[in-house]
Parts: sequence; C-alpha cells; structure tokens
Amino acid sequence: MEPIAAGSAPDADDGKAERYDLGLCLSGGGYRAMLFHAGALCRLNEAGLLQKLDMVSSVSGGSIAAGLLAVLWPRFTFVNGSATNFDIYLDRILDFSQVFLDAPSIFKGLFNPFSSVAREVAACYERHLFAGSKPMLKSLPEKPWFVFCSSNLGTGSLFRLSRRYIADYRIGVAYHANLPVATAVAASSAFPPFLSPLRLDLTPFAWKNDKLDPNVGTPVPPSRAVLTDGGVYDNHGIEPALKRCRWLLVSDAGAPWQASKAGYRNWFSQLKRVADTTDNQVRSLRRRDLVARFQAAKDADDRGLANDATRPDFAATRGVFWSIASKPDATEPTFVQTAATAPPDIGTSLHFLGSEETVDLVNWGYCAADQALRGWYEPAVAAGKGVPLKPGDIKPGRCARVSKTVMSGFKV
Repeated sequence: MEPIAAGSAPDADDGKAERYDLGLCLSGGGYRAMLFHAGALCRLNEAGLLQKLDMVSSVSGGSIAAGLLAVLWPRFTFVNGSATNFDIYLDRILDFSQVFLDAPSIFKGLFNPFSSVAREVAACYERHLFAGSKPMLKSLPEKPWFVFCSSNLGTGSLFRLSRRYIADYRIGVAYHANLPVATAVAASSAFPPFLSPLRLDLTPFAWKNDKLDPNVGTPVPPSRAVLTDGGVYDNHGIEPALKRCRWLLVSDAGAPWQASKAGYRNWFSQLKRVADTTDNQVRSLRRRDLVARFQAAKDADDRGLANDATRPDFAATRGVFWSIASKPDATEPTFVQTAATAPPDIGTSLHFLGSEETVDLVNWGYCAADQALRGWYEPAVAAGKGVPLKPGDIKPGRCARVSKTVMSGFKV
C-alpha cells in the first residue's frame, strides 16, 4: 500500500488534471515564520526561482508572508529571472513586523460587541500589511496560484481559500468566491484560542459537490465555517501542493519540540503538554513522509524512470526542505547570530520580536534556504549575494519597543 501523508485527503484535491513544475509551501509560526520566510524568499529571488513558481501554499505566519507577496506580485520587475525591486516586499515586511497586532486585536475584539478578535486581526492586515487597501482574492495573480490554508473546526477539515475557489473536503467547493485577502490571511493565522475563530458565512456562495473526500466524513451542507489557524490541520501547508507539483520547496519555521523537566501535576498544564505532544507527533509524521517522498522521487530519477502517469504518486514529487531548526553549514553566506536567543527559540507571536531577532530571522531564512537549495535542487542554483540585513539595519519605533517590553513575559 502506498504511504499517505498523515491526515491527508489522498484523492480529494490531488489535481490529476493539472500538474505544475514548481511549488512553494510556507509554514506557520507567527512573526517568526513571516520573517524567516521573507529571508528565504530573498534567496529564491536571487536564484531565479521566485518567478518560476506556479503555486504557493501557506499557513498562519507563512500566509502573512504569502499574502503580501501575492498583492505585490504585479509590481515586481523581473529581469533575467529575478525581481530587481524585491526590496519593496522586504521593506514592507520589516515595517509590518513592528506592528503590535496580537494583544490590541484581542482587546478590541473582546470588548466590541459588533466585532471579533479575528475580524480585528483582518482589519489590522488591511490597515498595515496592505497599506490601507482592500485587495480581493480575485485580484490576485493567476500565476503563481496562492492558496491560504485554514482549519474548519466544524468539519475537522482543511479549508482552502484562493483566487479560484474556497473549499472544504466535507462541504465541497465554491468557485470564484471573492473574499478580501485580509480575511483569508486572518483565517489562516487565527492562532487558537486567542485569535480564533473566524466565522465565515458560506450561504452567499454557490457550492458544488466537488473535491469531497468520503474518507474524512459524510458531506456537510454549507452554512457557516468556524475557522482556526491552518497549522491545526497542516502546519507545513503541504497538502494542497504535494500531489500537484513536480518540484516542491518547503520552508518550515515551526517551533522545534523542546524537552521538559516539569512534573505536570497541574491538570491544565498536563493537558496542554498532551495536546502539544500530539501536535508534534502529527508534524513529525508529515515531515518524515514528505522527506521520504522527495527521496523516492530522486531515486526514481536516478534510475531513469519516466515521470509520467506510470510512476507511483509517492515518487512523483522532487523537493527541497529547509527548517528554522536546521544547523548552519560552513559555507557562504555565513550566518552570524546577533541576538541572545537563537532563531528557533524565538516565540510564536504577532508583535515586534526585537531588532537583533528580526535581523537573525531574515538572515537565517536566507541561509537555510541557500544551503538546502545548493544541496538538493536540480539544476544547480546561482550563488547568493549574501544575507539581506546587517546588524543595526532595524530601527524600531516607540510602539514596537513598548510592545516587546509589554509582551516579553509571554511566550507561546
């Protein structure tokens, strides 16, 4: 029996009729992930791979990075495969990383009877990430195809929002359902329980019984989706892209599992640790399956097997995986940590993380992608120009400094 990624819907969304050359998956992890992925995107642009992307699938903090990339995409000027003005993206990301999003959105949502925390988060994205505009999903480019992943608490399924459709494995698909990009990003990054859920009325859309998967349950009529962070279902964002792409690049900025010496005599802390352990196991299963698929596809290529319908799905996708928990190698561009906290140990937050931490996350994303691409991508990529940021490049404003001070006692 062919292996299937943990929790995946094997036949519901595999896109047999469409096959892409290159896809990118951006994991969750709050501002930590957003900044790490921004550095990785800088390296992909230098390597000439950004323009070649056919699909971008994202989750949570990765969706913040992907959402801005999608909105700015028409403004990029590509010369010889690279965007010469990619700094407009990095500058906006760095500006947004100083926005105090989590605590203010929580308070506004709790005390405003006409709003919710998730709606306040979406409003913050429109106001700051998208510079006051209100981009819609239908305004996003056709290529790359951007897919924002959320988790539907009502159906227990992955809920996908994109230019083409919104879909759920138990509800079906609504083609050309136009929603604000900020709503899609907020649904994908609705970190539970504080920023979650985002309740979405499904009745205005024309639903069809397409992309249903009987393996995850009986069909559910469309009424309302109760959406939480996409990382609850798939923190790597790989499910929409895995069986569609011949090559898949996966950037993982999820927090690594930490050992603990606590006794967990408190019921609540024990329950949280149990939930975290379960979540870590699911993520580990997905990573192992993903890497095994990449290796199987490489082995098949090395043996000269045709990459067509005769090849098993498990060996159909080549790929490159890099993680925030990877270890730097001895090659250029070298990564020099400037903050007291290593990038993997920086908290999952939606407020300013610190000047040195910001520099380290962007630069480590660049270096992690660089060493993974040089080791696994074919054909070989061009050498990088060096890390995007220098020590002292980040000048935080007053609000950013206050938010870091206020929230320094909280780490999720």
